[in-house]
Amino acid sequence: MRDLALRLLPQGYGCAVQPLSAAATPLLPEESAAVARAVPKRQREFAVGRMVLRAAIREAGHALPADRPIAARPDRLPDLPRQIRASLSHGGDHCIAIAAPPGGASVGIDLEPISRALPEGLAEMVAPFRLTAVPDDPLLVFSIKEALFKAQYPLTGRMLDFSDVPVAIRDHRFRACLGNRLIGGLWGRAMGYYLSVSLCYG
Repeated sequence: MRDLALRLLPQGYGCAVQPLSAAATPLLPEESAAVARAVPKRQREFAVGRMVLRAAIREAGHALPADRPIAARPDRLPDLPRQIRASLSHGGDHCIAIAAPPGGASVGIDLEPISRALPEGLAEMVAPFRLTAVPDDPLLVFSIKEALFKAQYPLTGRMLDFSDVPVAIRDHRFRACLGNRLIGGLWGRAMGYYLSVSLCYG
């Protein structure tokens, strides 16, 4: 899965993947406080997520001190220094994080197990305006739009509905327009998952 993510990203970007069953690095006090009232499953996801996020950030060339907490912002995004652009996703039994090198684009990633049961009406929700007939999989469209939304949010601050942004998918590439901003990305399959990666410049 990591190999696929790195193929979808430009050179110099960092990526880390771990199963949610992995032994996570102990959380710092501020991080523990962010999930103190969460159920054990959510606490484990949070801990593994912070571990892979730190690994991806290091690989991308940033110096994030080990004692600098990555708590959660009110919008639930990781509370990172402004110059660090990174994204995190939990899906199925795995957690993945990517990070841009210094000066790199805003990034978004989404991981979805292909075998997951689809909610009723997912196709109509994520693709009310169909711009492509291939691939005809609403879960893939969901994953692509999740990655797009994550990439644009740090730059625009916009919370989007799935119907707000039509997406054109061609082969393993996708494109969307948000106002006058062009957003793109790539997707692939690995280990029974859809993996979508988006970059947003600006």
